[in-house]
Amino acid sequence: MNSLSNNRHSFSLALLAAVGLVLAGVGCQGSVPDQVAGEAINGMVATPLKALDKAKKLSAEENARTRLESEGVANEMTVAMVLTDNAAAPRDAEIGATFGCNDRVAFTKVARASDSGETLKDILNSLLAVHDSNVNGLYNGLADSRLTLDKLQSRDGVTTEVWLKGKISSSGACDDPRIKAQLEATIARYKPKFQIFLNGTEDEYRCIGDMGGQCGQGKKK
Repeated sequence: MNSLSNNRHSFSLALLAAVGLVLAGVGCQGSVPDQVAGEAINGMVATPLKALDKAKKLSAEENARTRLESEGVANEMTVAMVLTDNAAAPRDAEIGATFGCNDRVAFTKVARASDSGETLKDILNSLLAVHDSNVNGLYNGLADSRLTLDKLQSRDGVTTEVWLKGKISSSGACDDPRIKAQLEATIARYKPKFQIFLNGTEDEYRCIGDMGGQCGQGKKK
């Protein structure tokens, strides 16, 4: 019993000494206890944040996969259109992010244009087949463009490459981001990681709306 009491007494003294060292460091700029405590706290915070980011990524991929599966058997395909500034949102539209001229992405249903057995291909074909500027009360920035889907591929098994060909027709500065937003939001809904190529180059797509004359000069792949 005496030995046990002595051990407890020694542990208490050691604990008090450690607390004293920490308290001694309080208020001292750049003290060792502050640095150690800061590193420990940062490590504790960083670990759950990384886990949260990973969970969000997995959730986005799982949601995209679920959407793709449900679209595979649908008679109508869900694609992105545009809710323009000050326009009333249709009741059944799914409203997304704001971009460009204070517009918002809006998801709506359109007629299925193909049944190839490859769902994303059918979704994009359905989007590109719509040439009305007003779709279910939403604006279609792609109405006057003449684009077709050349191919879909994934060389690394992670990133989906969307190869388009044809001619972009835009009515002005506000339409350029609308065209990109519709394409990108439609793809991202089903494939979160992707690249878009236009007429053989990524540059030509990336530089839609650029008036500098240097766009579309990238090497074709």
